[in-house]
Amino acid sequence: MTPPHVDADAGFFFSAGSMEALAGKIVMQYQRVAMPPQNLAKTVARYNSFVDAGEDADFGKPTPLHKIEQPPFYAAWATPVVHDARAGLRINARCRVVDTNGEIIPGLYCGGESAGGLSMHGLPRAICQGFIAGRNAAAERSNV
Repeated sequence: MTPPHVDADAGFFFSAGSMEALAGKIVMQYQRVAMPPQNLAKTVARYNSFVDAGEDADFGKPTPLHKIEQPPFYAAWATPVVHDARAGLRINARCRVVDTNGEIIPGLYCGGESAGGLSMHGLPRAICQGFIAGRNAAAERSNV
């Protein structure tokens, strides 16, 4: 049986009959160190102990109800993507780029993911800051 909506052919979804075998399959070409199979088995055993205890001692999640014990076992590769970074060009409220001395660099505007700081993230950040930068750049250009 193939689970729906998974990309097994591209190496992002795995299944096996044991935790150890599953751990051996969870390998990505960019992975620095492979997962030791005993680590996955220990982690699942610990989680299953929370089901027995009726309480998640690690994260305080709501009462765990279902043990992970019946094969086949499944895993999916997921890589977090950093959306916001403190790195990037420093800008002011008008999205004008500011140099390391705090001086505005004439004619240079920036917005979205290339702007540093954590004001917003994703598409709203790009749209809002793009609008602000574009409006101010156009106003500056019309004053030249």
